[in-house]
Amino acid sequence: MDLNPYLAAVAADLDKATALADDATRSTTARVAVAVEPALRLAMTQLLADAAAQLTSDLSGAVVTVRMDGREPVLHVQEQPIADLPPTLVEPASADDDGTARVTVRLPEQLKRQAENLAQRADQSLNTWIVQAVRRAVQPTRTDHHATSRRITGWA
Repeated sequence: MDLNPYLAAVAADLDKATALADDATRSTTARVAVAVEPALRLAMTQLLADAAAQLTSDLSGAVVTVRMDGREPVLHVQEQPIADLPPTLVEPASADDDGTARVTVRLPEQLKRQAENLAQRADQSLNTWIVQAVRRAVQPTRTDHHATSRRITGWA
């Protein structure tokens, strides 16, 4: 993504803001615009990274990242396999559910801590998070990628 038009717009706005100023002030403003360009470029790249993180959290099944190509950020969208997605919504029990069953599972301590962290990030109990993970794992995967409008693939 070419950031130069946005940086040029900021410089033009600064020039307009000092249109009635004396030549020394206008010259100083032009030098300040050049001096702050790297900071503005970094701030815009951080904005794109934050937007990519927000889009990733809003989209199920896609990961949006920002990669740098020289000085220019490039947005990359990659589809994530369903099995790798943390469950985000609690699905209601289906009509053919027979109730609940208690299962004892022994997890390595490291895996348990990771699952607890993911559950906390999803604002769920560990039990709910595990139930959702198992539900996702046993649901048949969809092969028709055109059936939903939330799927995004390719470069942006």
